[in-house]
Amino acid sequence: MTLTVGQSIQGGRYTIEKVLGRGRFGITYKAKDAAGNAVAIKTLNDSLLHQLSPAEIEDLECKFWNEAVKLAKCSHNRHIVQVQELLNKGDVPCILMEYIDGVDLASRAQKQLPEKLALQYIQQIGEALIEVHSHQLLHLDIKPDNIVLRGGTAEAVLIDFGLARGFDHPLTTTRYSAEGYSALEMYSQKRPRGTYTDVYGLAATLYELLTGQVPVSAIKRKEEDARLIPPKEINRNISDRTNQAILKGLALDGCDRTQTVQEWLKLLGVKKPIPLPNWNAMEWCTAVIAAGTIGLLMIGLLTYLNPHSAPPSNPETPTSETIQP
Repeated sequence: MTLTVGQSIQGGRYTIEKVLGRGRFGITYKAKDAAGNAVAIKTLNDSLLHQLSPAEIEDLECKFWNEAVKLAKCSHNRHIVQVQELLNKGDVPCILMEYIDGVDLASRAQKQLPEKLALQYIQQIGEALIEVHSHQLLHLDIKPDNIVLRGGTAEAVLIDFGLARGFDHPLTTTRYSAEGYSALEMYSQKRPRGTYTDVYGLAATLYELLTGQVPVSAIKRKEEDARLIPPKEINRNISDRTNQAILKGLALDGCDRTQTVQEWLKLLGVKKPIPLPNWNAMEWCTAVIAAGTIGLLMIGLLTYLNPHSAPPSNPETPTSETIQP
């Protein structure tokens, strides 16, 4: 559903301010609520919907909502954009998310970051991905553009989750990959994808943070035998350990690549054990709010799929076709 600047939705609760980004499946807008707080709203891309059959649209919308519920389960993690509510605009689902007021890493002023700082960002995003993967979700678009620093802090947040990337249709299987950051399996629906696919994107992101250059694309390495320049050849200040970990994460064949983010962070030497929760009152409050959000999302999904019947008093999490890790 295409929204326009100045348009009010949900009975005036939200007013659209601008487009933040467009992707293969969705469009993300910046909006303000009635109190003047900034929020982000993600909805499906009209240009795609207009080319699908009613059955295909229903399948796409179901996957979009199901994966929004999964993402909401990660809402206690400060390094993952927060899902707040599921909205419905003209029978098309919209996801209300927090708006991160900050600068993305692609827009940073210093092109070659000190290794210690770059590893700090990568560890934060790596731990976010560990959480995401534990809920059978893949991001599949890890790159500096999709990592934002919360305003005035060094806290990195992973944004722009493709909430319908499991949708399989000829219109969506054409080459649509971030050159340099996408693993080889992202260029073909026939190749399996898994947690190792996000490892590639994370390794490519670290490569760029330390060298200021995007690594040569996987498809050029495969089809044109292009050479991947080791990052240490570009920036001599990179440690041997980090150089080798990046190259391992950028292995062309998924079988040769580090299989999980946990393993790859260990190669970098930055992985710390994640302790069991020892939350204070504020963190418990955040967890309770997150649980409530998940409940609302599930009720919204059930209502959308069966609008003529009331949702059960104890709705279960909707199931969907799992993205295979």
